[in-house]
Amino acid sequence: MDAQLLQKYLKNECSPDEALVVLAYLSGTDGQQHLKQLLDVDLQSLEALPLDEAENRTARQLFNRMQIRKQATAGVVRPLRRPERRFTWLAAAAVTLLLLATGGWWAYRQLTPPETVTLRTDYGQTRRVVLPDRSVVTLNGNTSITYPEEWSPETPREVWVEGEAFFEVVHTLNHQRFTVHLPSNMNVEVLGTRFNVYTRKSRTRVVLNDGRIQMKVSDDPNNHLVMKPGEMFFADTQAKVFYKKAVNAQAQSSWRTEKLVFDGTTLQEIAQLLEDTYGLEVVIADRELLRQKFSGTIPGKNVETILNGLSRLFDMKITRQPDRIIIQQN
Repeated sequence: MDAQLLQKYLKNECSPDEALVVLAYLSGTDGQQHLKQLLDVDLQSLEALPLDEAENRTARQLFNRMQIRKQATAGVVRPLRRPERRFTWLAAAAVTLLLLATGGWWAYRQLTPPETVTLRTDYGQTRRVVLPDRSVVTLNGNTSITYPEEWSPETPREVWVEGEAFFEVVHTLNHQRFTVHLPSNMNVEVLGTRFNVYTRKSRTRVVLNDGRIQMKVSDDPNNHLVMKPGEMFFADTQAKVFYKKAVNAQAQSSWRTEKLVFDGTTLQEIAQLLEDTYGLEVVIADRELLRQKFSGTIPGKNVETILNGLSRLFDMKITRQPDRIIIQQN
């Protein structure tokens, strides 16, 4: 290892490519031996380290753990079991101390995975969430979102969603990629745009309102699909059905404005909405009703207004029970 490159890394002056070279060296047997020598010779005490109170506490905790580890291993540095592993515990802790000792707190934070935030809405609840980059996500009922508490400008912005959510993604000056991870290894990649995501059980719908996005189904480039505004991507992983078609994008995300807009929507789809978003079991006595299509707009403030609206607009008899509704023709 070039000594100058190692010093450059410890001073946080490396390019990303140079940093990868250093990390590759530190993950090998020679690099681990080098780190162990530094621990034995240069880091017997933390008294001289120029750290603030929080950094000193973190460094001391790691230092104490390493001393215990050193005694347990009796000075033996074991090789990595697999070449692709980045560090052993000892190497990782040593790198952390070296970075702290040279004032490299920023680099230490880059090596430490950020804390994640997970938010969930109850049935019938909507919630507006502002992400670290000021992008806005509105969650529909019975939906969860997970994302890192802090986002680095050098890495893609990533969130994980289950349920239904509407995204308003800001565009960054460095064209930072924004990725929404969905179940079944599906991803939505964007730069700056507005779109609605629905993903429950085996079915996924992504509707683009503005901008441009790319749907990725697995890592196979043959399964990558570019979408334009007004298009919907639909996938049913159980039935192995995937397609794209033109839709009324505003109708698909009308729930954000406390309205439900139906545009040729089947009663079966309406029943699924009531089950997924509001936690109601829906019983439809006449199976022929399931295929009927409905168009119109009703208030979507709560379950009662939705049921009243459905009953009046579509001339149906709806009987409400505690956790179940029965739909019949009048």
